[in-house]
Amino acid sequence: MIHIDPDKVSGYIREVAAEKITPRFQNLLESEVNSKTGPTDLVTIADLEAEVELTRVFKDLIPGSLVLGEEAVSQEETDISLLGQEEGYVWVIDPVDGTNNFASGNEKFGTIVALAHGGEIVQAWILDIPKDRMAITEKGSGVELAGVCVSHPKLDQPLNEARGFISRKFLPPKMKEDLHDVLENEFGDIRTYMCCAHEYLEILSGDAYFSLYSRIRPWDHQAGGLMMREAGGVVKKWDGSSYEAKDLRGGLICTPDQDTWDEIYGLLLNNYI
Repeated sequence: MIHIDPDKVSGYIREVAAEKITPRFQNLLESEVNSKTGPTDLVTIADLEAEVELTRVFKDLIPGSLVLGEEAVSQEETDISLLGQEEGYVWVIDPVDGTNNFASGNEKFGTIVALAHGGEIVQAWILDIPKDRMAITEKGSGVELAGVCVSHPKLDQPLNEARGFISRKFLPPKMKEDLHDVLENEFGDIRTYMCCAHEYLEILSGDAYFSLYSRIRPWDHQAGGLMMREAGGVVKKWDGSSYEAKDLRGGLICTPDQDTWDEIYGLLLNNYI
């Protein structure tokens, strides 16, 4: 397997962010923002230009590698089934995670990159662009956040006093209705940034403890999933199975330990899975 210098990739991600993304923050023209599947599913010129440049850079870095970019998949230029292949390298890119935030002037946005080899995620990067805060991981080597080794924070308080991330927007409608009271009464500070990059970084920084997602698009979660595992956390799909590179559905729960995973499953999913 080829060894990729993680700091070199970090440098490329920062360069593209500085050239293609940051200059357009709070400076977008109306013509530079468009919708994809609906009015709340946006893409900007920054998303498109950054993905093109990252694609070029990463293909040059590993000749013969493939790239799975969110915008290329959206435009049907790339097949999402690339993640299921058992040979070679595949880069997974979300050039601007939190596009709606970016387009509205909210600083909760970033870039997410993961590298798969032989159908397995082996390296990952998440950049908080406004604060220039980078998380880096390599399978078997732990996680660094802003150059410091970090571990998944342990939950030393009841679940109803802990901060975590649950996006109710994408829960199945009946499940959302059924679980309204449980979410209000059994959980503490539940929020969503509509930006997986910042949610994973907040857990790594020790400011939150868990996350639950119903929609698991690979460019949103492959990098963060590896980081949570390398930090000592538990990352499993809703049915309790492991989360793999090829997985496109099945929900996701990330917790500091198995006991917390079981508790969240029991409160929210036991009657649905």
